[in-house]
Amino acid sequence: MANYDFSTLNDRDLEELTRDLLSKELCVNFQSFKPGPDKGIDLRYSTVNDENEIVVQVKHYLRSGISKLKLDLKNNETQKVVSLKPKRYIFCTSLPLSPQDKEDLKNIFNPYIHSISDVIGKEDLNKWLDDYPEIQERHFKLWLSSIDIIKKIIKNGVKGRSEFYKEKIVKEITVYVPNKTHNEAVNVLNDNHFILITGAPGIGKSTLANMLTYQFLAEDFELVYVREITEAEEAFSPEKKQIFYFDDFLGAITLDLYSSRNADSAIVNFIERVRDDNHKRLILTCRTTILNQAKNISDKIENSNIDISNYEVRIENYTNWDKAQILYNHIYLSDIEDEQKAIFFHNDFHWKVIKHRYYNPRVIQDITKKSNIVDSDYSEKFVLDVLNDPKKIWEKPFNVQISQISRLLLLTMYSLSGGIYYVTDERLKEAFNSRINHEVVNNNYQRNGNEYNFALKELVGAFIIRIIEKNNIRYSFFNPSIDDFLYAYFKNSNEEYLQLLKSSVFFEQFKYRIATTIVTEEKRIDFSHKNNRKKLYDIFEERRKFLKGYNSDSNLNIISILIRLFNKDEIEAELLRGINDLDISYLSWDDRDNLTEILKFIAQNNLVQQINNLPELIKILSKDVISHYQIKSFSSLVKENSIYSDFIIDSKTSNYDYYNEIQENINESWEKLSNAYMTDAYGIDKTLEKDELDEIINQRKEEAIQINKDIGLDASVAIIEYEFDTLSQIEFNKEKSKEKDIKIQGYKENTRDEVLEINRLFNSNSNIGHLVSAPF
Repeated sequence: MANYDFSTLNDRDLEELTRDLLSKELCVNFQSFKPGPDKGIDLRYSTVNDENEIVVQVKHYLRSGISKLKLDLKNNETQKVVSLKPKRYIFCTSLPLSPQDKEDLKNIFNPYIHSISDVIGKEDLNKWLDDYPEIQERHFKLWLSSIDIIKKIIKNGVKGRSEFYKEKIVKEITVYVPNKTHNEAVNVLNDNHFILITGAPGIGKSTLANMLTYQFLAEDFELVYVREITEAEEAFSPEKKQIFYFDDFLGAITLDLYSSRNADSAIVNFIERVRDDNHKRLILTCRTTILNQAKNISDKIENSNIDISNYEVRIENYTNWDKAQILYNHIYLSDIEDEQKAIFFHNDFHWKVIKHRYYNPRVIQDITKKSNIVDSDYSEKFVLDVLNDPKKIWEKPFNVQISQISRLLLLTMYSLSGGIYYVTDERLKEAFNSRINHEVVNNNYQRNGNEYNFALKELVGAFIIRIIEKNNIRYSFFNPSIDDFLYAYFKNSNEEYLQLLKSSVFFEQFKYRIATTIVTEEKRIDFSHKNNRKKLYDIFEERRKFLKGYNSDSNLNIISILIRLFNKDEIEAELLRGINDLDISYLSWDDRDNLTEILKFIAQNNLVQQINNLPELIKILSKDVISHYQIKSFSSLVKENSIYSDFIIDSKTSNYDYYNEIQENINESWEKLSNAYMTDAYGIDKTLEKDELDEIINQRKEEAIQINKDIGLDASVAIIEYEFDTLSQIEFNKEKSKEKDIKIQGYKENTRDEVLEINRLFNSNSNIGHLVSAPF
């Protein structure tokens, strides 16, 4: 039985639902009342003989309760009904009603309510939804927010993403506006099993991705929230229904697409794996500009089939009705004062917002959030100023509403969060305390001993989000517009970032947020001017002995930063000294990235003859490999830089012990990873023919043999002698092929007079919607 509390519907949503249900139940065509002030009519059925044959009033009152409802009806509604003199009056509310409540409401409107059956409460609405499931299906937000569905979403999502808690989900569903964009995205995802949602910042990519995810969680898919593609590979379970959600999937790797992670190959391979599996779905989001940049960098992404499932969310996809509903939903749920909400309902101001050429869903969210505004400044001008320049939304909260200590914490957090999605409590606290110590020594700040907790208390819920998983605490920005604002803040003043770096603790603070060459379409603070680069170098020299990496070698990080940020002629002597002094026995995954980057730089800048320990650096890359992608990365490095392949091939005759060590390292890796490599082949879990499956495995063997050849090595025995259990795989594929592909549904679109409905939403009689074009 349906058990909705209707909390995700606003007052207009409830009215529309009531109209659909009553029209079906009474077999009459109820129409919404014309725009204008409330005259006691929300819905009406008229006949030739009587304009007010049946009048319906709908009141939500979800937040107020039954006592206030009864009082308001007596004081404000009864006289309206007397003036209307309807033949039949029906009253509806989303509140639960006892028999006595119904009797009381009937008496309030006596004699126009003929029977308590014309007093409709929560239970009646739920019964009708059971009776008419097609109406339930039409009201997408209602279905998605049912108690049973929410339970499923939380159960299936919480393992993958700690932010999946009821209050957040319900709020997101409440403000969501299902529209043509949603339906088109549903079709793309159903057809291809994956979708790449692109678009400009704040356009609604993540919101759409979340809604699609919720729908699959409601179908008992398990969520795997991905921060790196290796996490998806490790979590992939053939027997489970899984949805993989990779938010901003290129945001952190566009400058490292040729790194040892082989992220481009891994992503493309994983997409192909998901496409042929009825149990798997993949949702990726990415800014359009970043995707275009990645295609320019990576042939693998450019030549992949990723565009067949690319759905770009554009503001042009939103109708005026969609924009109006987004605006209304945010106002309805907003914690701003009633008089501030009222500006959108006067002088047709809603049309100026809806038609504004810079309309953006995230900006609408920001201008309706109390913590983002100063009460005295809230006006039509303020709203339009923010629409023209969204960064303004954070200016006064940042400069006026929080303390200097909190500002320092935000700026420190920004320096740590480049290329990652969150900052751990430990790292943020350490970097922040270092900044406070710098202020004590250099700016006479008087420490009180509780700055960190004080700043967090001011910032959590307003600027940043706290995420708690087991015993781990992490922080991320409340939304990406804060990141954009802080980027603009530092971009306008390089000196501010230099001040921050003077107290830096982690290599990431140098590595990801700044650039000394102009990088288009990326948010890197520009230090390309020679004077700024000199200041940057001096600070790095001063701080380098204090800096830490995240599970990575400090010396490799230092060399990586020198390569990234400074010209060869500025750092060559220091660079050669650092490389020749490297003494490494083990590489973490990040270390492999850094060393691969260093070896590329050496080859491309003709420095090979000046590196004394080059044989050891090459050999260490072949050792203790934990992923077949790392073998492929090592092979690509050697193949693309012939000086290394020549060196390894020559060592087979000049230094066989060295050559044999590399050969043995790769052999040991294939012994551990051959099965993972073979089963990662495209089509292996799809084919039902033994010959076809044998051909896939043989082709995969040939590719692995070629990987070794590209390094200059012999084929590994683990590959040559590898035996695949073909019959078991075919049996598994047969069982899998019998299972139906799971499709999610879009919402049922209603035809409507757009201008009439928008004006009705904002209680306006104006025809301005036909006349106003973008005014700014």
